[in-house]
Amino acid sequence: MPLAQDARTEVVVVGGGVAGLSCAQALGKQGRKVVLLEKDRCGSGASGKSSGFVTPDSEMELCDLIRNLGPGVAKRLWEFALGGVEAILANIRRFGIDCDLQVQDSLFLAASKKGAAVVQAEHAARQAFGYGSTLHDRESLTSLLGSNGSHGGLRYSRTFGINAHRYCRAMRDVLLQSGVVIHEQTRVTAAGKGQVTANGHTVRADAVVLCLDRFLPEVDVIPRQVYHVQTFLAVSAPLRDAQVAAIFPEARLMVWDTDLIYQYFRVIGGNRLLIGAASLLYTYGKERAVAPRILRKMRSWLGQRFPHVPVEIEYFWPGLIGVSKDFLPLAARDTADPTLSFMAGATGLAWADALGRYVAEMIQSNRRDFEAEFDPGRRFPIGNFVQGLIGKPNAFALSHGIEKYFR
Repeated sequence: MPLAQDARTEVVVVGGGVAGLSCAQALGKQGRKVVLLEKDRCGSGASGKSSGFVTPDSEMELCDLIRNLGPGVAKRLWEFALGGVEAILANIRRFGIDCDLQVQDSLFLAASKKGAAVVQAEHAARQAFGYGSTLHDRESLTSLLGSNGSHGGLRYSRTFGINAHRYCRAMRDVLLQSGVVIHEQTRVTAAGKGQVTANGHTVRADAVVLCLDRFLPEVDVIPRQVYHVQTFLAVSAPLRDAQVAAIFPEARLMVWDTDLIYQYFRVIGGNRLLIGAASLLYTYGKERAVAPRILRKMRSWLGQRFPHVPVEIEYFWPGLIGVSKDFLPLAARDTADPTLSFMAGATGLAWADALGRYVAEMIQSNRRDFEAEFDPGRRFPIGNFVQGLIGKPNAFALSHGIEKYFR
């Protein structure tokens, strides 16, 4: 449907990833007249290119949140993310969405002796809050993972994987049927004062929500507080059942390790292995469609960990997600323009869904319980002055290292 000149609605949501779709869904349930604008196709960005892991973990484990923010805030944030896990699963089941739902436990893998201490700390954090988990040492881990070189792991449930692109496309259709107006191939170039400009046209509204993640700076919103990290994903040729069983002797799991720039993998539909990896050279750099160094790293890593299972990689692609300098989301109403709200930095599908609903409730009922934690003006390990001296990529890389290892 083409965008009409000088259109009028109650709320404009900009962005067709999981966060934008979640926000539009929540506002529509409240009876608001919603128009969603997406520059490409819903699900064509970071959400649709993701690994499809749906867990409360993001770039920060529960033990990281406790260490950095204290147990009270950490528990509230974890429950916030768990709400996103549950909401995505509820949508899949309610609307019968075909998105390769793979209900799988998570396995947080110790990649080194130092990583084993991190895994133990995460287990202790989960036990303190009453979240079930099972700690495995190097020996008992062999019952779960037919891999070499691991130093233990932590398994827990209530997680699953999906094809996030198919989920977004299906939720687009659900929203259309519910009355949300959606315009794809509609690039927003300006927003504020109760209106947005897109494709040379104007849409006026009582409220505008920017779910643009790492693209917020393109419309001059918090340009210093949001950046990106890049990872790469690959999918193997189909494996035989016996080969899958050689990797996962007991049950198929969603796995990631304790490295700062970590490896992760899971089995998806068709008995294919999905694997993700990156390197410091590329993580904070410009988007690369081709990265032979990473492809070689993936093949080497698979060969070392699973030498008994030959894995042939058939597909490979990059993915960028928006991040803040402390890995927590950014969400607020513009102090100078109360009609404008925005969000970014939801590192994970569950966080994106929860953040979309949070901003919808912020608009609908003035929800503010995470105002301090999500405030773009909060204090970060590296401030704007130092960032100006060393550059944005270095500032974010250094800030993330401090958050993970030195706080």
